[in-house]
Amino acid sequence: MKRSLVFATIIGLSAVLVTPGCVNRAAQAQAKRTEEIIKDKAVLVTTAVATSMPMSETLDITGQIVTSDTASVGAKVAGRLASVNVKDGDSVQAGQVLAVQETSIQNAQLRQALAQLSSAQSQLSQAKSNAAIAPQRTAAAVAAAESQLRSAKSQLDKARKGARTEEIAQAEWNVRSAKANMETAKKELDRVRELYKEGAVPLQRVEQAQNAYEQALAGYNGALEAQRVTQNATRPEDLRAAEEAVRQAEENVRSAKAQKALDVTLNDQVMGAVAAVNAAQAQVDIVRQQIADATIRAPFSGRVSGRPAQPGTVLNPGQTVVNLVGSEGIYFEGEVPEVRLAEVQIGKAVEITVDAFPNRPFTGRVVSINPLGSDIGRMFTVRVQFERNEVGVQPGMFARGVVTVKRVEDAIVLPITALLKQDDKTFVFVVQQVPSDPAKNTEAHDSVKKVEVRTGLTNTEFVQVIGIAEGAKVIVKGVNAVIDGSVIKEDQPKKDTGAATSEGA
Repeated sequence: MKRSLVFATIIGLSAVLVTPGCVNRAAQAQAKRTEEIIKDKAVLVTTAVATSMPMSETLDITGQIVTSDTASVGAKVAGRLASVNVKDGDSVQAGQVLAVQETSIQNAQLRQALAQLSSAQSQLSQAKSNAAIAPQRTAAAVAAAESQLRSAKSQLDKARKGARTEEIAQAEWNVRSAKANMETAKKELDRVRELYKEGAVPLQRVEQAQNAYEQALAGYNGALEAQRVTQNATRPEDLRAAEEAVRQAEENVRSAKAQKALDVTLNDQVMGAVAAVNAAQAQVDIVRQQIADATIRAPFSGRVSGRPAQPGTVLNPGQTVVNLVGSEGIYFEGEVPEVRLAEVQIGKAVEITVDAFPNRPFTGRVVSINPLGSDIGRMFTVRVQFERNEVGVQPGMFARGVVTVKRVEDAIVLPITALLKQDDKTFVFVVQQVPSDPAKNTEAHDSVKKVEVRTGLTNTEFVQVIGIAEGAKVIVKGVNAVIDGSVIKEDQPKKDTGAATSEGA
């Protein structure tokens, strides 16, 4: 059919050429070119060279700027609002005082709690002192009572046996010895009292000297009584008195030992005093915390959103005073379809564009992916954190992100038009030079070889090709007009020859 059209064109052109009195040189040139095409079996094609260049595949994400730092800052304790230091739209720093509540009641409670703490500490000090001194006192009392018991028993024994010469002499020596002991104890007591007045010895030492003196005095009196008994012989009433003295001494020993047994309770008293101090300290800490909580501070840096509560407002615990929106820790959140979610991993770099700043590029990284997708469209939310604290970027602004999901630095690429799809396979036609063959009477010419390839990354113009080498020349226009082994001729760029002219004969 094509050849018939060409022949028809030639016949038409010939008719023009033989028209009497007129020569159309442009038509003659066109006819000559048409004749050359009929004789030339080479297919006219356009070629390109396979080159190496970086190729990347990207994923677009759309969303908005958000922040995780939003809070309704409220009162921790009940009370009247004394002052408010911010207004709507103010920028605040973390820890800045936003408002203050009245604390007159808490201050009074603190003074009371401090007084109770001081009293508990004093009681603890006294309990510790008793625990240290009382065992020494009770031990001395037990020793004195046992000494008196031994003396009473000795006197009773003597009363029962009657007096002898040796006993009378012994009684006299006992009196002298007891008197000497008593006088020595009295002198020691007087000396210790003077030292105590001067602050040289503690009260405990005075008490010990007093006990020693009383014991010595009791021994002296007992010795005197024993001497009189010995001298006057034993009478029934004396015997009864001696027996009563023994019973009384035994009772004193039992009483002293019972008091000694109570020493173990002193540690319990100390522990109880410690618990009382801890409870009082806890109450002080609670009131101090209430006073501190009356000063309402910003939990993070940000901006006041809306009108704060006004001074004079009586607040309940938890009631909002200031709404705060964070200016730090802003994120870009966008949606990714389910089919491409696997291409976005934590840590992926993202190029961000904010509509409010069209000429200002931003960078960030993927920090989290919401595992729960939406029911409509199966979209998953991806959070991208800015790599810097970007000034001016505010929550609620619309933004876009581009994620490079794959990149090849040295990809062999061709124009997309070079590909031929057949039976789920991809081919390209590689240009080969065929030398001349005198035996076959053929001249050197270009031919093509059909090569199967695999494709990789692609964009709007180029595609990565795997299976050919860099520098290979392939057909990019006229792919469907050739087959394996076709003779080709490269199409040369057309030159502007100007408008066609005709000349009359």
